[in-house]
Amino acid sequence: MESNRGAPETVASIRRRWGKLYTVTTSEERRFLVLRDGSTERFLEEGAALSHEDLDALAGPAARAAGLALAYRLLAGRDRTERAICAALAKEAVTAPEVVGDIVVTLRRQGYLDDRRLASHYVRYAAAHRPSGPHLMRRRLRVAGVDDDIIDEELRAAMPPEREREMALALARGKLRGAKDRARAARRIHGFLARRGFSERVVSSICAAILGGALPGEDE
Repeated sequence: MESNRGAPETVASIRRRWGKLYTVTTSEERRFLVLRDGSTERFLEEGAALSHEDLDALAGPAARAAGLALAYRLLAGRDRTERAICAALAKEAVTAPEVVGDIVVTLRRQGYLDDRRLASHYVRYAAAHRPSGPHLMRRRLRVAGVDDDIIDEELRAAMPPEREREMALALARGKLRGAKDRARAARRIHGFLARRGFSERVVSSICAAILGGALPGEDE
């Protein structure tokens, strides 16, 4: 890996991040994430001179070790998507494509990164504990960085039309309980279910049933 072959640099500042992870900033204002061990101690001293070989090491092997340690730390708390891990690495100045690519491949091989597993767990957890429609689930998974193909497959498996309607009906019955004005209740429930990501087809049919006085399971 080639480094900038300009004037020699020195360590300008050192900031401890988490545990043995540090951010080193050079006199040229370049940042490196460093995992403290026997091979990196020399980088963790303000004023230390950095040779071209040192800079190459900081951007290459040292960045890989530090980036992997950061990824493990993040993934210990919860599953994250590949995009989220890459974004976290970039925030800490671990950006060399070959380094980031190697970290991602390592995490995949070890089973730490699996976007399909993340999507599957999220869809099933949300369906069981935070009832939401497929549109809301899709938006949240996209924001997390899951590919559309994976989202589509997981939603088809966990949220067939009958399951979506069953979940929406349960929410609607809870909102309707004790309502005296069914027309007003139908409008309120329509907005609520739409915000929860249920399809217009399902929401409209439920609201029509409310207005018709025949919501399935209403008296259960």
